Amino acid sequence: MNLKKLSAVAISCVMATTLLTGCSDIKNTNDSPQTRIGMISKLNAAEESVNEHLKNLEKKYMAISIKLSHDYHYYDGINELIMALQANKIDEISTYGSVAKYIIAKNPNLELLNHTSDMFDSFCCAVRKEDSKLHEDLNSAIKSMKDDGTFDELIKTYIKDSTNIAEPIAVAMPKIDGAETIKVGVTGDLPPLDLILADGTPAGFNTAVIAEISKRIGKNIKLVQIESKSRAAALMSRQIDIVFWVTIPGEFWNKIENAPKDIDKPAEIETTLPYFEDEIVHIGLK
Repeated sequence: MNLKKLSAVAISCVMATTLLTGCSDIKNTNDSPQTRIGMISKLNAAEESVNEHLKNLEKKYMAISIKLSHDYHYYDGINELIMALQANKIDEISTYGSVAKYIIAKNPNLELLNHTSDMFDSFCCAVRKEDSKLHEDLNSAIKSMKDDGTFDELIKTYIKDSTNIAEPIAVAMPKIDGAETIKVGVTGDLPPLDLILADGTPAGFNTAVIAEISKRIGKNIKLVQIESKSRAAALMSRQIDIVFWVTIPGEFWNKIENAPKDIDKPAEIETTLPYFEDEIVHIGLK
């Protein structure tokens, strides 16, 4: 959806409910059912806050007698989301284009739904705000990887050229003698971006990214499996030092009426430069 048309869409579709989930049923009457949309809990610690804000806008711009068009359901991981869809507990899964490709390849009874969205999220790393040196080092590494084409190659290998039929091979982390070891959280809930193999080994695009970052900042990496809903808590409790994160691009969120500042992250967390963007899509049962 073109954000320049948000004011018109507010009256006909849900002003900006499509920010995270795309446009579902535009036609909505008192008798029409809500579209039950499944999402991963606290992917960036803000989905529920974002959707509550957008629901309030929806109420403001739609007649009070008209039923809200979307009903959000949150699940702790990708497997729970897929099972909920298969069991008809939700109508759609809201996720990223690369993740949808992976899920559909593994589940032939699922399909990409034809929703117009044109929305995307930015992928980055998150650290504790107090770890300013680590934040600076990560940004420097990310910038150099962008400048020298490393990210283009990683995206081509792990996302664009991936068939999503065969599982990615686990990426070996560099071993730097005498270097500090930092712990990086991996959930496995956004394959092939963030993936845990059947044997429990982290794999996927993000692990390839952090392996290259390790070389450039001169630190060893220990991958730690965590739950999506515990990303921020694991970071702040020092269970991990870095976690993969997603943010809503400012050019989108800044155009939404009275949007809270920094809704993408808790105040005590700092995010790095983004290194990958992926569109938001929906998948459902065939």
